[in-house]
Amino acid sequence: MEIMNHDHVLWNEFMGRLEGPEGCDFKMKDPNDVNTTTWRCSNKIDREFATAILKTMPNMDIEGSMKFFSDNGGFCDCEILFNVA
Repeated sequence: MEIMNHDHVLWNEFMGRLEGPEGCDFKMKDPNDVNTTTWRCSNKIDREFATAILKTMPNMDIEGSMKFFSDNGGFCDCEILFNVA
């Protein structure tokens, strides 16, 4: 089993999916104003979007990946993007 981290071959795919519609779904209402950025995050420690995405990837150690995220400040889905990425 593999842990999702910066060195994993699927890291960029994972981060893109977590940022996109199946994850936090980051959007800018006005592309010229970063202050109009919106996203969704349950603020739950279970990291439901990250977990669902990891379940679709081959040979992933989800528990180990969650520990890596927590150890690096990713306590919810959006914090994985803000702090771990």
